[in-house]
Amino acid sequence: MGRTARGVRGIMMAADDRVVGMEIPTAGNTILTVSEKGYGKRTDIAEYRLQSRGGKGTLNLKTDKVGDVSGILQVTGNEDIMLISDAGRIVRMRAEEVRVIHRSTQGVRLIDLDENEKLVGVARAEREEERENGETPEELPEDAQLALATEINPEEEEAGGEEKG
Repeated sequence: MGRTARGVRGIMMAADDRVVGMEIPTAGNTILTVSEKGYGKRTDIAEYRLQSRGGKGTLNLKTDKVGDVSGILQVTGNEDIMLISDAGRIVRMRAEEVRVIHRSTQGVRLIDLDENEKLVGVARAEREEERENGETPEELPEDAQLALATEINPEEEEAGGEEKG
């Protein structure tokens, strides 16, 4: 297309519809959907049918009880997610803890919100590693955190890499 072209219609939307997210599907992953009242679910990508340009979309979440969709993410289940409320509360949890269920259901409660509080977003976060004793790096004593931060990557050491601290 030329520089001044309008492009093509991607999705046909009603007047009160809005786009909250977009993902490029990868086979074997799941779509994590969260709602403004703190509900969420994971759904296999295979449950979403392929659509042509200008399609009307596929029902993803029954919003009657759980509120509008706040966000979506494609997840493998091996990462952490962060739920963010409009009151500034952030909850971190493992994506694998969210049940994989059918695409047109309401989901399960992920976070308890106050009466006027809404979930406004979801973000992917790198998984926190647990040590042999079950502690995350933040729970370790300060000297152990410092030692952890200055560990040398064995591959870098063999390649003549410098120590980073």
